[in-house]
Amino acid sequence: MNALARIGAGFASFWRGLITEPIHRGRLRDTRWPPGLKPIVVVGVVAFCLAVLLIVASPLIRAASPLSVSLGGITLSLPRLLLPTIFWLVLLALALMQTAALHTRARVTTVLTLMSALVLLFIGSLDLGPVGDGSVSITAGKVVSVIASVALVGLVVARRRAGFAWWEFPVVLAIIGGSAVIALGRSAAQSAPFGIDFGPTTASLVMSSVGQLAVPAALAAGVAVAEFAIVASMAAVAAVHRPGALGFVVVAAWRIIELVVGAVAGAGAVVDPAALPLSVGIIGAVALAWWALARARRASAAGIDEVMMRLDDVGFPVAATLSITLAPIVVLLLSAQVLTSWGADGAAVGGVFVVADVLRSTVAVTVVRATVGVGVLVVAVIAARRGSRGLPELLAAIGVMAIVSVLPLVVDAPLTWSSEAIASVIAVGSIVLAIVLAVRRQLDARRLALLTVALLLSAAAAWRDVLADPLSVLIGSGGIALVLFGFIWGFVTDADVTHHESTAYPRPARVLLFLANAVFGVTVLAFGTLARDLDAGINLDAFAQFGDQLLGTALILAGVMAVWVAASSGEASPDSADSRPAAPSVEP
Repeated sequence: MNALARIGAGFASFWRGLITEPIHRGRLRDTRWPPGLKPIVVVGVVAFCLAVLLIVASPLIRAASPLSVSLGGITLSLPRLLLPTIFWLVLLALALMQTAALHTRARVTTVLTLMSALVLLFIGSLDLGPVGDGSVSITAGKVVSVIASVALVGLVVARRRAGFAWWEFPVVLAIIGGSAVIALGRSAAQSAPFGIDFGPTTASLVMSSVGQLAVPAALAAGVAVAEFAIVASMAAVAAVHRPGALGFVVVAAWRIIELVVGAVAGAGAVVDPAALPLSVGIIGAVALAWWALARARRASAAGIDEVMMRLDDVGFPVAATLSITLAPIVVLLLSAQVLTSWGADGAAVGGVFVVADVLRSTVAVTVVRATVGVGVLVVAVIAARRGSRGLPELLAAIGVMAIVSVLPLVVDAPLTWSSEAIASVIAVGSIVLAIVLAVRRQLDARRLALLTVALLLSAAAAWRDVLADPLSVLIGSGGIALVLFGFIWGFVTDADVTHHESTAYPRPARVLLFLANAVFGVTVLAFGTLARDLDAGINLDAFAQFGDQLLGTALILAGVMAVWVAASSGEASPDSADSRPAAPSVEP
């Protein structure tokens, strides 16, 4: 095989490991779907693609479309013609969620139906009646929203014990869409004679209230860049087959030069010396946790492929737990608006806002993060004692990062760490480990491949946000590009949860919930992008950045620790037929 053919084969292997195989394993596909589900999936996929298109084309759309400007607490400038599209995407996601709620376990059905009813009542409350009247009116929008809410409850009762039927989705969509159209249409008609366009303000009000439900998806999306970087590092080494000493030396030299340039010239990945102590402590804490888990399991630590295959089991549940106070906040805010529109006492409504403020206070957020950190560490130990592999190690890294995120507030001290500092510690640690193994004459091809992966992961820890740069060129915003990258990568690789079913979550419900979550999250992002102000709704960028910082860093640390442990172990010989790291797998 000539050099050109080897390069072509290496690139094909890299592409297969990075793109083809993850998508093949995790894409949304027909796994014995019941009749009628596929057309609904097509609708959901088209809606997701439409929202993505609105984000990517937002600069062109704003340049070519007339903008509607509204003044108030926030100055909004939106392409007015696209507001109905945004509303319909939100309503479609709500209909997908409610259709799934017809067939989930009882407590989930109750929560989701309550949320759907509150959203309808909230939209109905926007029909205030005659402008300037000052009194509370019983309007058509309010009445229809009550009827629609009762209809949803009735449908849940009627279909609770029945199997999925294709007609459920159009019926739910008609109930939700009809109620919203009446309320929003009447609200627009009442303000039009005064020359006021309440469309952008209404959209902002809806997004800022309901859009908080997209936070777990944004937190999980923040992990996608780290996941992609790890898969890319493993695929690159696997494509080379045996990088050998030369490959390791080249990557090590690159990392050393980068660290020196950053320290001397202040260019590239600059490491703040003040962030080094805590960064070293974080890696040490993760290493200690891995040792403790191996002792609890009475077996060796997990490999990197075992860690990666458990990411989908952990990412979104942990993200939802970290944002557990947001759902009650949304319920309280929607309830306050509904009660006010129906003439509730101001003092009672004020109490609702007080409770909401407490739930979103710094103290509440700190308590939640600390509790999650300790909780996942406890679960990790329990899982390790039961013999689980991969899951305990990943949970341990997440627990350490969650506790570190609240440490400065708890000890009231300026403790800092950074991705660049952690990356430098990983690089130095990998090189030192290679030297130690070489001195002991244990640095075989397998260990060289593993330590090359570790060095690439150190680069990923510092530069992983660069992966979203191609999208940022199109959109004009690096933050939005990071969130969008996470949404898209999650949509095409994280649907493996829909390939299975259970009594509590039948396969149709899983598919519909997956689509509802994806469509709603990307629609909230599309609204902020079109408004050129993420704070017009809910700033998903900030939550995605936090997800990347906490969950993404934890994933990279778990990957590095798995590689270090495997390189330090005595498994395999220098003459092993294949010394490549195994490609990550998410197959059960």
